[in-house]
Amino acid sequence: MSSAPELVLTTPQGGTVHTYELSGGKSSFQRYLGCYLGTCKFCNDLEEATEYLESKTALKQSDLQQQ
Repeated sequence: MSSAPELVLTTPQGGTVHTYELSGGKSSFQRYLGCYLGTCKFCNDLEEATEYLESKTALKQSDLQQQ
């Protein structure tokens, strides 16, 4: 049975990264879920999830500057 998701990172802009243990067949996989404003992506490692959040927050900030 998989354990509950665990919060590993929050950003000042409201982004989060949770770690998940997922099982598939006879193997277990550690995945990271990066989320910002309801948009989420499963990533293979913490670095990828952090880069995803950085790209989302950069896009949001550029949208705000254009208005």
